Amino acid sequence: MQRAPLEDPDHRLPSAAATRLWAAAYETARDPDLALHAAAALPFGAYKVIDFLASNAPTVGGALRQVSKYFPLINSEVHLPISESSDGYRVALVSSKGPTNISRPYAEYSLAAVYLRTRQATSNDFSLSSICFEFPKPTHVAEHERAFQCPVYFSAARTEFTLTREVWDLPNANANPALFDVLEEHARDLLKKVPTEPAIVHEVRQAIGAQLRGGDPSLESVAKGLGRSPRTLQRHLKEWDVTYGALLDQERDVTARCYLGDRSLCIAEVAFLTGFSEQSSFNHAFKRWTGRTPTEYRRSLSGREGSVARL
Repeated sequence: MQRAPLEDPDHRLPSAAATRLWAAAYETARDPDLALHAAAALPFGAYKVIDFLASNAPTVGGALRQVSKYFPLINSEVHLPISESSDGYRVALVSSKGPTNISRPYAEYSLAAVYLRTRQATSNDFSLSSICFEFPKPTHVAEHERAFQCPVYFSAARTEFTLTREVWDLPNANANPALFDVLEEHARDLLKKVPTEPAIVHEVRQAIGAQLRGGDPSLESVAKGLGRSPRTLQRHLKEWDVTYGALLDQERDVTARCYLGDRSLCIAEVAFLTGFSEQSSFNHAFKRWTGRTPTEYRRSLSGREGSVARL
């Protein structure tokens, strides 16, 4: 991987790339507990808005709620849901792509960072009640027990840590309510700008859309326009569990529906403008996308008010 993306604070790494980086770091460091040590060494303020939001929250629980709420600023694929139970509160680490998307290093690093930074942010040296990891028990667990200062369990149903109600309600003596409000407003604005899909997927969608306007929407043509080889582009998309064919279908579907709303265009023209050389192929694809033929879809638009703008 090139160094430039790693030095760009706004760049988002695919989960597969992050996993490879962790593997390379472990191989270089020869430290079986590297993730725990990295979390401990991370300077306060490295996560900017989230760190300072936590440091101005009124309580330990309030700080953790801010970390949970704005965690997508760090990783939009992973969430920190908080739940209340009879014995206190639970903070989990969950991936929208399933548990296999969270590697052991990332689970260790994330929960250690959240725990240690919340202690620092609120000036409370609290202990957790327990912590659980979904991966199997390692050969040595002394560093886990030292880092979290609580019972550590493995092969659990969920990756999470628990706190008592007393710890959750511990006050933060350094909190500044006025600064907290300003920081949260800023965090809300930043959260709105978090991309809903990876940059490479967005770039390919735009490139396909441009090529569909009477051009060549093939993988080869789009890859060339993006300065990549077809194989490289496919590999980058695969890292996000996306295929070029699926993106092409989605963009053709959206574009075709727009063009079908313009009755000055015959269906054969719509087929050409969405990258099909034959109308029969377009008809077949459109029915696969929508369950209706282009003619049936156009007929269904006749009762709708307004018009659909041409691309």
